[in-house]
Amino acid sequence: MGQIAFWSVGHGAGVTASVAAVASLIGSEYRIRTLVSQPQGEENTLERGFARSINTYSRNLSTEAGTGLDALVRLARSGKLERETVKNNALLIERDRLDLLSGSERMNRLQFENAGGLIGNIYAQARGYYDCILLDIRSGTDSPAAAQALADSDLVVVCLNQNAGMLERYFDRSGWPAELHGKKQLLLFSGYDPRSKYKASNILRKYGRREPTLTLPYNSDFRDAVNDGDIKGFIARSRPLDRRHDNYPFITEVRRTAEKLLEEIGVNTRLKHVNAAKGAS
Repeated sequence: MGQIAFWSVGHGAGVTASVAAVASLIGSEYRIRTLVSQPQGEENTLERGFARSINTYSRNLSTEAGTGLDALVRLARSGKLERETVKNNALLIERDRLDLLSGSERMNRLQFENAGGLIGNIYAQARGYYDCILLDIRSGTDSPAAAQALADSDLVVVCLNQNAGMLERYFDRSGWPAELHGKKQLLLFSGYDPRSKYKASNILRKYGRREPTLTLPYNSDFRDAVNDGDIKGFIARSRPLDRRHDNYPFITEVRRTAEKLLEEIGVNTRLKHVNAAKGAS
């Protein structure tokens, strides 16, 4: 159905945490096969956020060829990528619904960037198995591998914060890679403070933009869960909360974001929602 890249003009916009929250919600509430991955050299912060949830059997996949992207790059070089090869090298988060493909532990950044074309082929092959692919790609414009991921994605989620400098760089397009021009985009404000004068509506008005935006409010419990490697557990505990709970605004916006992104890549969210299965049976 589609590949979605999460990207920002600069670091510190909460890209990894946003990807993780959305991926975990999708894995909990939708009957689709989703892959989440962080195609960055020497970076595994996404995997650490799910440390408590990764199936222990999945950790036994390690071989001399490495795991995750390291193993897949080796297979890609030898022309051995097949429909379920990515699945077989991914870590299980939610059975039949959410897998995590770990980033590289063996390639330095230069080696990783040089393998960008192969990595693009890996995710292209993954489309044959997964319905939704969520990628946490390197922020900025200095990564050929990130540029390839942007070019190959059906939708780019541009992660922003309420920092005036970052906003200026995005809205005047000075921080855009060439691959972003003409690409379908959605704006996501993470760590969002609705009481700031830099509200999403005011920001759009200032820059003459009218498109809908998504927001993920700052939530200290979620940040603790990221640090504890318990993102999946936090989402599971937060899903049934009612509006009287402090975490309700956060989980509501994660749910709204997940639904919007899936709809943008052609997923029928009503039909694929876990509750729909009960009604259809």
